[in-house]
Amino acid sequence: MDVLFSQVESSLLGGELCDYKRILTLADQSSELLENEITDYRPADRNGDAGALLDFSSCTEPLIIIPDIHARPYFLYNILKYKISSVPGFIRSDSCESIYTALRKNLVKVICVGDALHTERNTKERWLAAADEFAAGIFTGPAMKEEMRECMSVLSAIMSLKILFPAGFHFLKGNHENILNVTGGGDYSFRKYADEGNMVRQFICSYYGEDILYLIHFYEKFLPLAAFNRDCVVSHAEPASVYSREELVNARLEPEITAGLTWTENGKAESGSAEGIIRNLCGENSADVCYFGGHRPVAGKYALRQNGKYIQIHNPSAQNVALVFSGRKFNPDTDIISVE
Repeated sequence: MDVLFSQVESSLLGGELCDYKRILTLADQSSELLENEITDYRPADRNGDAGALLDFSSCTEPLIIIPDIHARPYFLYNILKYKISSVPGFIRSDSCESIYTALRKNLVKVICVGDALHTERNTKERWLAAADEFAAGIFTGPAMKEEMRECMSVLSAIMSLKILFPAGFHFLKGNHENILNVTGGGDYSFRKYADEGNMVRQFICSYYGEDILYLIHFYEKFLPLAAFNRDCVVSHAEPASVYSREELVNARLEPEITAGLTWTENGKAESGSAEGIIRNLCGENSADVCYFGGHRPVAGKYALRQNGKYIQIHNPSAQNVALVFSGRKFNPDTDIISVE
């Protein structure tokens, strides 16, 4: 295994919290990269900054769509190690390629739907223990350190992968990409088992310092919100309304659209929103194009909404990814696989 992968592997499998110097370097480099990612696949918004839409309509590489990660370093590690060449016809290669080596050879594109931080699976008691620590004025106690070890492992690996493969690895903003835990601009402060959003913010300030907090915020600020190619559209959540291509490019400048791509509850989307966006991005001949998202959990491999046009793929108890073959209609029963 090469040195580059060893660095990512150490982020995901290391037993210690990511140190100050490493997260400072990664956050600085990845935020600068995203801020200036104005390319043929990422057009500028009306302010001249990198827009919120990734356009892969001219690309033929297959896509690997990763649902919500939620501080599961083992999930991301298993994805990178997965022998993708074992899937017949997915990549054109005679060698046994892992997803990581396929990325290195520009054979695939990876799109993550967002939500890097805040564990959800089997950690309720840890969150409650961390809340007790906070109530006692201890912001970097054992329970919170264990939570943040997993959070920062994932975040540092994601930043590393973006730096290593800027055109191949992409992470969309989810509703948990709100390190300042603010309400406004399409973001909402977050809490579930405890006061998770505020607790993470205070931990970072206490353990790393405000400079790291705001560097991570700057990184989040320039994350894209949606992506598409000739076979699919992707955003974190079910789209609340039908948006035009121009609206999607400028989505980070419109709080209502930001929220509509990251926070939509089941049953709250406008009827036909997914199909309308597919038509706006892919044209009238898009009967086989589907729309992917995560955000709301599903019990099995997937859940179909909007007459099957919108496919939810976030099962927090599974390690599933969706494989989108170029030019082939997506079949959720066969094209969603486990990397576990």
